Amino acid sequence: MQIEEILVQAERAVRLGLTVLFIYLLALWVAAIWWTFQDIHSRTRSIVLQMVATLLVIVFNFPGLLVYCILRPQRTLAELYAESLEEEALLRTIDDSSLCSSCRRRVEESFLFCPWCRTRLRQRCIRCEHPMLLAWTLCPYCGADRVTLPAPSPAPAERRPSPTARRPRQALAGGPEAATTKISASS
Repeated sequence: MQIEEILVQAERAVRLGLTVLFIYLLALWVAAIWWTFQDIHSRTRSIVLQMVATLLVIVFNFPGLLVYCILRPQRTLAELYAESLEEEALLRTIDDSSLCSSCRRRVEESFLFCPWCRTRLRQRCIRCEHPMLLAWTLCPYCGADRVTLPAPSPAPAERRPSPTARRPRQALAGGPEAATTKISASS
């Protein structure tokens, strides 16, 4: 009788162990399905790919999870977005170097002044004559220290006739030739 009791006890322990193992593997399988769905959802917006990846793990269990891990996209959508922001910021800093700091118009790299708003953009190096940005403390071409030059005062505005202003009449009749003959005749 004792042997039968031991066998019954052993059978109960094995059943309990197998039940716990089955529940553990089932929970692990459900967790793998959930993780796969969350992971593929963060890596692509395609609903078809999300369904295929999730079904791959549902049908093939852990071998399907291994196949998914091999075939999944390398970067998440958040990583791709951050990378595109970095690229855009880099391109913007490259473009900003060729923009006037005051009027934000495009200027050439060799311009010392903005031709539109007359803002000083760069100054020439005293040694090698290369244009230097005003923020630099020394010339990157020859290593000379930057000498601060005063900003030039804007030239007084010349009086230019506006395009809509009327020009004085040269002569009442005959045009410019008649005006020239009148001037020479009076001399």
